[in-house]
Amino acid sequence: MPEFTRWLNASNETRDDELFVGLYGELKRIAASRMAGERADHTLNATALVHEAWLRLEKSAPDEWRDRKQFFAAVSEAMRRILVEAARRRLASKRGSGEVAIPESEVDISGPIPDERLLAVHEVLDQLEEEDEMNARIVKLRFFGGMKNDEIAALLEVNEKTVRRHWTVAKVWLYRALQEES
Repeated sequence: MPEFTRWLNASNETRDDELFVGLYGELKRIAASRMAGERADHTLNATALVHEAWLRLEKSAPDEWRDRKQFFAAVSEAMRRILVEAARRRLASKRGSGEVAIPESEVDISGPIPDERLLAVHEVLDQLEEEDEMNARIVKLRFFGGMKNDEIAALLEVNEKTVRRHWTVAKVWLYRALQEES
């Protein structure tokens, strides 16, 4: 079993602090990347997102982590859910709910993501997961985890070209699904 996986499966008392510092730094980098795409007045920051995700993972972690890939997929999913819940709370207090049509040009994740768009992507992501699990995983890791193609490729143990191809297909699928939702 690799050292990272052994560390994840160890009890809190026996965990090596050095590995935790490295892991925390990596989680904070992922969260900072994800938060860079959020609104400027967001109530969460990268540190808060990491801490909230960690607390959720502590509560719902499997008895034993299989590997690094499973852990980071769970982290991305936890961050996704935290951001979606925050967006839902803001929309509920602001003006209720409602889906908004999203032009294809706005499916890009490089800029700040309005709450409406974040929720719309979240809603159709479950449908995508049923149709194509790989595309859904790439969307989660990229859109909600803030990861780049090379990082996703390493995590999923596939070629970066494969990730780019799946991302292109997933973006088109998302655009069409979001148009149908509105």
